[in-house]
Amino acid sequence: MKLVTLKPRLGTIGTSRVQTLQSVRPGIVERKRGSAGVKERESIKRRDCGVCQSCGRLGRVVDHIVPLWAGGSDDESNKQLLCDSCHDAKTKREATQRAGGGQKSTAFLLGHRAPSHADKKSHISN
Repeated sequence: MKLVTLKPRLGTIGTSRVQTLQSVRPGIVERKRGSAGVKERESIKRRDCGVCQSCGRLGRVVDHIVPLWAGGSDDESNKQLLCDSCHDAKTKREATQRAGGGQKSTAFLLGHRAPSHADKKSHISN
């Protein structure tokens, strides 16, 4: 008995018909990737002299000052060099803010705190 080869029934789909993530989610800025991203990160490290812009220690992580999800741009002007611990703390603050659902001020995202009740009392008594 001879085996019969069947012709394929499925065709291939052209990639031009597939929506990309960016076209599905308008308004979301995509990060630079590949060699362009590497070159930009090196440029930011040179610009910031290899120093964390928050505490002055050795910086290793290039961070978006205003996160992309909060409307920040992917330009060098919206990026800074941070050390691991400052980046972790900032990321945690942003995750808390993002989970809350509301937009907070840029001061909140940058870690500047509002004066506390105790600060106001000491200011009044002086």
